[in-house]
Amino acid sequence: MSLHSHRQAIHDSLRLISAALSASSLYSIEHQQVRSLVPKIRENLANLLSRQAEFTFLIIKEDLLFDGKPLERTPHTERIARLFYARNVGFIRFHQGLDSREVELLLRVAVGLEEAAIFNTDTPHIDYGEIDTPEDLEGRRPIFCFEELTDEELQSISTFYDTIGDKDNFDIRDVSSIIAGFVSAFQQEANPLLALVPLREEDEYTFTHSINVAILNIAQANSLGFGEQLLHDVGIAGMLHDSGKIFIDKEILRKPGGLSDEEWRQMQQHPSRGAQYLMGQEGIPLLAIITAFEHHMRYDKKGYPQVSFDWQVNLCTQMTMISDTFDALRTRRTYKEPWDFAKISGRMLELVGKQLNPHLTLNFLKMMSELGEKIIESGISLSAEVPPRSEAELARRHVCE
Repeated sequence: MSLHSHRQAIHDSLRLISAALSASSLYSIEHQQVRSLVPKIRENLANLLSRQAEFTFLIIKEDLLFDGKPLERTPHTERIARLFYARNVGFIRFHQGLDSREVELLLRVAVGLEEAAIFNTDTPHIDYGEIDTPEDLEGRRPIFCFEELTDEELQSISTFYDTIGDKDNFDIRDVSSIIAGFVSAFQQEANPLLALVPLREEDEYTFTHSINVAILNIAQANSLGFGEQLLHDVGIAGMLHDSGKIFIDKEILRKPGGLSDEEWRQMQQHPSRGAQYLMGQEGIPLLAIITAFEHHMRYDKKGYPQVSFDWQVNLCTQMTMISDTFDALRTRRTYKEPWDFAKISGRMLELVGKQLNPHLTLNFLKMMSELGEKIIESGISLSAEVPPRSEAELARRHVCE
């Protein structure tokens, strides 16, 4: 095996492990998609072990080292390193003779279903070591509010969305680190209302709305007790949920009033086109692809794309519908002015059981109400003072189309 093919085999193994961990978070460790990946992972690792009797992955926060040499940081290496670092695993050593049962236990440790100590008793061909350096309390730089983003980070987000707008291949790593910053802040009990992007002009809506949906998704997931990796993936899903709109004519997106039948047909294509676009990008969590495809299906399955009644809409998708609806209502758009929190709450409650999941919506509104009370003395409002508009004007378009 040449040096090039050896390194390619390493990255292929990590890509498969990352895919299995992503599917485990999205579905469960017992899901067929995960089970189908286990023998492939074992085979790839066995091929590596055919060249040397053992090898070691060293974990340093979000970086992986193979036999002491740093690997190129990719979304796959970051996912694996982040999960094992969270389990206090500092290194993993594989030996010849590895079997599929041990691979499954490796995945179970990564997603928190087993303690790492199981490597000492149930995996004769896997060793591990705990992190023995003092924990870095800073870790990823927490981002407590939008204004804390550096000029460089703002530029990376802007470039990211410009690239998407041009339908080009993008690099998820820069925005991934920003999402990790929001996750870090919220885990420290920061108030996500302070992180929401201030109201901007209409031409910045896609940029700001996507960030806000990501922030609101993380806030919801954090309130429900999601683990760090899943918080990260839920945030990425929020940022990318509407990526399919790059394939829709801007005149349709900005049109005040109702859409014609042909315009509406085009609008209904954006979820599937967005999912297809994301499938062609490197390192996108499966959760984000599914959310892009499902985010207009509605809780009652009467949205689009149309699916069979027994289709199970993903939990992240249902959370994204809530975040999407809330931010659309609080934001000034071509066809509507922003609403205050009381009016938003009333409208969202009207949508429960139809467009929105009742239990998740009630949790969201309760969470937002409590967060709002904590900062009300600061004079922060969810919407600007705006001239009144009639109900007929405000109801021209669906809040979450």
